[in-house]
Amino acid sequence: MPARGSVHYGTTRIDYSIRPATRKTLAIHVFPDGTVVTDTPRTATVDEIAAKVKSRGAWVLKQQRIFAAYPPAIPARRYVSGEEVRYLGRQYRLKLLVGHERSAKLKGAHLEVTLLAQDGADVAKKLVDAWLRDRADAIFHSLVGSCLERTSGMGVKTVPEWRMLRMRKRWGSCTNSGTIILNPELVAAPKDCIEYVIFHELCHLRVRNHSAAFYRLLSRVVPKWEHLRMKLNRAVELRLEY
Repeated sequence: MPARGSVHYGTTRIDYSIRPATRKTLAIHVFPDGTVVTDTPRTATVDEIAAKVKSRGAWVLKQQRIFAAYPPAIPARRYVSGEEVRYLGRQYRLKLLVGHERSAKLKGAHLEVTLLAQDGADVAKKLVDAWLRDRADAIFHSLVGSCLERTSGMGVKTVPEWRMLRMRKRWGSCTNSGTIILNPELVAAPKDCIEYVIFHELCHLRVRNHSAAFYRLLSRVVPKWEHLRMKLNRAVELRLEY
């Protein structure tokens, strides 16, 4: 089976990658950079894959237009003055200062990081990361409680245990024991996107899988969840499926 394919939807050509998967049905993913990937059963033929992508052509083009409307993801940080730092959906500029005590604080449109004279980019990175993680901890703590209050009809009575963990593939997860795990990178996203991830995981306390029942519950709690998911994946530099 070829690794790539293409179809025409109207006058627009849709290129896609074919990714063999151990699943019974074909799934189509549109990523923030506009690329299209199919998770394809190993028994599917080239013609079947093309037909499925074409049948979803309107949806694929819609997702690409939505992603294109958001600003591009930022490159990896170098921790130099003038560099962009995203926090709660807003863009701030990193401002490196030299002083007698290391610190990091938000001041106006800048994240001011004070270094000792001998410090380099590695120390600046540690200070920025620590500041963002501290803010993430405080914000997540507040939002987990407020989101739970807004989902009182779900039957979750007490604030669940939660913790932060940097993850490469997910914004959040829910363990079998009911612990919610949140990616600290979320602190770069707008507040409504963070709430979406928390609501997503709260729904998993009732429905553990991603079945139709789960998405019915999520749609009741967050009617515009698909829009928020796209906004999140475009707003933050990680390229994740969620």
